[in-house]
Amino acid sequence: MKKIKKKIKLKSILILLGIILFIALIVYLFLNMKIKNIYVKGINYLKEKDIIMINNLYNYPKIKDFNKEDFIKKVKENPLVNDVKISINPFGKVVITIDENIPLCRKDNKVILSNGKIEDVNIVEEIPNLINDVDIDVYDKFIKKMTLVNKSILSKISEIEYTPSTIDKEKFLFLMNDGNYVYITLSKIDLINTYNEIYPTLEGKKGILHLDSGNHFEIKE
Repeated sequence: MKKIKKKIKLKSILILLGIILFIALIVYLFLNMKIKNIYVKGINYLKEKDIIMINNLYNYPKIKDFNKEDFIKKVKENPLVNDVKISINPFGKVVITIDENIPLCRKDNKVILSNGKIEDVNIVEEIPNLINDVDIDVYDKFIKKMTLVNKSILSKISEIEYTPSTIDKEKFLFLMNDGNYVYITLSKIDLINTYNEIYPTLEGKKGILHLDSGNHFEIKE
């Protein structure tokens, strides 16, 4: 019985050692494997090549030589980056997912981003110019609501003017690239996303579209 128990114990130890060696081999192979594929997701304003250039990632280093924390830190130095997540699978595939700060408008030759900061960044996309200052107690809501404007519509707005009144301190005037004006209030800013549907109904006429109240069109003489 003692011999049988010793054999069982020895067999269990050998199996355990085998499992440990197998895991160690897998870890060794994983760490010494070179990165084979790099995918960058979630970017609209950043360029993929600029991300891959960081820390010479384009050289496809070994996984063990890829410092994720340092890479994320350097990517976040770009004002357009809000957050970064990285996943690496056992076959050397690296997926970099970026949450961008969206450029909303320009102000004094700088760009106002969706995090509310005004940064000196280069973007080629068309975004409107904010031509005056927004009251400090309205600014945060303005930023939040502007993130709801579709990118395709944002590119059709030339200028934004803050035009508060005694009745509505959240009122703005959008000058569209086609020459029309649109009055809008922050609580109804999602209506600007219907501009592509509204425009054909104007039949080529120019004027002021009041989306802040009544949704009526005032033709310019």
